[in-house]
Amino acid sequence: MDLSQTIATIRERRNAGTEQALLMLNMVPLSDTDNKYTLLSTAAHHLNDPAVVSQWITLIAAETDTQLKADMLQRLAAVGLQQIPDKAAFADLLANALQQDESRDIILPLLGRLSLSYPPARERLIAFYRQQHNADVNRLVLSWLLIPVHATEADLSFYHSLLDSTDTDDKLLLLNRLLLRDQLTPEQIAQQLQPATPDVIKDMVLRFCFDRSTVLPAALCGLVRSDKNPAIRRGSIQLLAVHGVSENEVLDTILHALREDPDPAVRQAAMFVFAYSLTLTPATIEHLALCLQTEKEIPVALQLLQLLAPYTEKNEALSEALWQLLDRDIAVDLAATIYDILGRLVPVKPLLLERFMTAYEKEQHDTCKAVILKAITSAMNTGESWNQFYLRALEAPSAAIRSWAVQAMLYLPLTPDNNSTIAAAAPALLQPELPPRQQRLLARKISCIPQLPAAAVQVFSQLADHSNDGELQSIATKVQEKAIAHNGGAQVNWEQWLHKAEVAGDLNGIFPHIWLFYDDNPTMADKILFAAINPSNGGSLYQSGVTDIEVLQFLSVKSGVSDEMSRYALNQLLHTDLGNESKFKWYLLVLKSNPASADLREGLWQLLEKRGRYLNMIQLDELLRIIWKDQLENVFRQHLLQQTTAAGAVPYLQYLEANNSWEPVPALLKDAAQLPGMLSDSSFKEALQRACRAAGVDIDDLLRSIAPPPAPREDGPGFAD
Repeated sequence: MDLSQTIATIRERRNAGTEQALLMLNMVPLSDTDNKYTLLSTAAHHLNDPAVVSQWITLIAAETDTQLKADMLQRLAAVGLQQIPDKAAFADLLANALQQDESRDIILPLLGRLSLSYPPARERLIAFYRQQHNADVNRLVLSWLLIPVHATEADLSFYHSLLDSTDTDDKLLLLNRLLLRDQLTPEQIAQQLQPATPDVIKDMVLRFCFDRSTVLPAALCGLVRSDKNPAIRRGSIQLLAVHGVSENEVLDTILHALREDPDPAVRQAAMFVFAYSLTLTPATIEHLALCLQTEKEIPVALQLLQLLAPYTEKNEALSEALWQLLDRDIAVDLAATIYDILGRLVPVKPLLLERFMTAYEKEQHDTCKAVILKAITSAMNTGESWNQFYLRALEAPSAAIRSWAVQAMLYLPLTPDNNSTIAAAAPALLQPELPPRQQRLLARKISCIPQLPAAAVQVFSQLADHSNDGELQSIATKVQEKAIAHNGGAQVNWEQWLHKAEVAGDLNGIFPHIWLFYDDNPTMADKILFAAINPSNGGSLYQSGVTDIEVLQFLSVKSGVSDEMSRYALNQLLHTDLGNESKFKWYLLVLKSNPASADLREGLWQLLEKRGRYLNMIQLDELLRIIWKDQLENVFRQHLLQQTTAAGAVPYLQYLEANNSWEPVPALLKDAAQLPGMLSDSSFKEALQRACRAAGVDIDDLLRSIAPPPAPREDGPGFAD
């Protein structure tokens, strides 16, 4: 069988099925309800045929049983609407059947689906929407009416008519469709941007306006001032700034938000508007100047000024408006800020300097004068007249003015013409209000002047006495040293040196000058030098490159060795770790210079016993002979016999070994050998042997001479006669 025959066979069978379905449908009006359901169920298999569909629709129109009618519609909906031959008649049928509540849930989707391919059906839906007032039904109808992307003029007109009568959800959908088609005028959009409008609608409309860069100042200002939602207020402010802010009404609204809005994010948005979106026109500048003059909240006015500050350099009108504002009665803080903003222009616009000089002379408030002086110093002017101007400013009662006058001094170059002016600023270093960093910079600059006047040196002398700043003290010390080098001992502050040595433990600047100018005030120099060798000053003395021995030698030459110096040297010998034997030698020489010191009579014996191994015994012997003269033998024997240990006796033997030519040595060695229990100690016996050898004494004879005599022997029984 070929293909054509197969197709013909299929067509015959389909036609036969269609004829059979049509026959069944013809029998429906003549049957009872049960048979109708049976016939319709069988015929429904052929609803894809236009003839069957047409007959089916005719039966629906004639059917009075609403339940059966609904079932027939449902079967038709399941097949599809493409095969309906007379869509107009079918649309009319569905529109008429909408009045029956039982079939509405089926009819509405059918009519809606039909409206997508058959536009006249939309008219039936619109008419039905307007005839009844059930919100759920209307929402269902509207959902079908909003499906087409390309709405007709009739659709758009219908959407417009519903804007004021639907609930929020439906209105949101209608507005979205109208906005996407750009079918709302600015006035209609503004109507949706009212504080009473639901937030979800306002948010959508604002987003649309952002997308289209559509700005509606009146409506947006109303939202900024009255809307309860901070996100809406913030969005409205940001939208107002899209094309720049130049209208006074908008400026007032932004200022209102900046001043009074309770939400920080809204206030920040308002601030950004002034920072990035302000369009300055003559009218705007005039209005802002008026706002600044009348603003009661000083923080807001100051904030506004700082936002306007970047515009002053390129906008002469704004700068001039700020100058005129200074002539009015405004708050001091506000005036100071304006001077500060305008003062930033002085380095790039030198012609402003004259106006600032005039303002400085005229201004009555020290706060403003300080800010004006800051602007003047930024120009870094030089010359005698300017130097005198800065010196007068240094005498102002205001600490802030004096500080900027000091800053001007720091800008002056160090030249012979300026040196006297810079040096005259030295008293400012004693002002506690001067910032520490500025104080250090000024001190450093003044200290570089080759030969300072006496008054300036005196300031640095006071600074060294009272400042707690280590860097300042160092600078002050160097200034004093330089003055001493130039002018001699007349510049030495002896009281300061003594205080530094005794209390502060600071010897900077004292050495080597005190060697040179000792004779100018020997009494004070003695006190200072002796304070310098105090053990607590050891580190400072080391940093100065001086030793206590050098100080003692110098004093012994200049004024002799006092009992106090002898006591110090003896204490060093007895208790300090001197590190090497040479220092013992020097301290003993100091003691030799004052042998009459009472401390030496017993102190030297303690020194022999504790540190004998470090001492030069010949040097010690010389000192002991000077002190004890003819009594030395008896005193030596007395101390030797007091020793109860070998460690205490050995230094005495070492002394005798070194001074072996001394006449009493043999007798003293014999006394030492008789100390109880000492000969049993090896260290004592070795020391005794060395001392005997050095003195030429036979130790064996010495030991025999001190040996006790043998006990007498008793006679035993004899031989009988």
